[in-house]
Amino acid sequence: MLNRSIPKNAISLEPNITSKYIFGLCISSHSWSTRGEEMREVVHRVHKRMGLFHIEKDDAVSPVIATILMVAVTVVLAAAVYLLVSYYSPGSVPLYGSLTEQSIGSSTNSTTLLLSLGQPTVLKNPSDIHIQILNLSSDSTGAGWTIQNVTITNPDGTVLYMNTFTSSGNVWTSDGAIPVNGANSIQSSAYITIVFHTTGKPVVMSDLEVKISYTGTTGSIYTQLS
Repeated sequence: MLNRSIPKNAISLEPNITSKYIFGLCISSHSWSTRGEEMREVVHRVHKRMGLFHIEKDDAVSPVIATILMVAVTVVLAAAVYLLVSYYSPGSVPLYGSLTEQSIGSSTNSTTLLLSLGQPTVLKNPSDIHIQILNLSSDSTGAGWTIQNVTITNPDGTVLYMNTFTSSGNVWTSDGAIPVNGANSIQSSAYITIVFHTTGKPVVMSDLEVKISYTGTTGSIYTQLS
């Protein structure tokens, strides 16, 4: 028998302990992976048969109905806002009405002018009502007289006052009306009493024009005195 020795640098074909362990892990991992997939499939089938899967129920409102409801709510809100804005802010509608000179009275250091207001379109917010008195003559405004106050008396007895007037050139302009006795508007057929305070020269009514304006409207109600 020949006695052949194996060189020390030769590669051994005998599986060592480490390679056996790694090979075993790979087989075991593949086996568990396969078994895991099989187990998941079994559980899936059992759940399916037992009815344990989550079934989505369409209890909520459908998208079409939800959209219709949202549009309806938006339209109602828009209409409510429009009505409120239309009531308190008349917008750019024209202002219609008439002013008629009723009487003129004079006393020591004062002259009283009485006007009647006919058919105003929108005079609901007193703070937006303004009266202007224009001096059409060449004399400067306030030469010999000033405006003491203005009183507006409605047919129902409610009263509004205008106590503050500012002058610019030949034009006197009031602040908004101040309501008393529950007044909340200027009504048709109301009487407007303007009291002039004279300090020298008398008031020449034919030189004056009275104009009523309302914030948010176009035009004005005016009359030239005689």
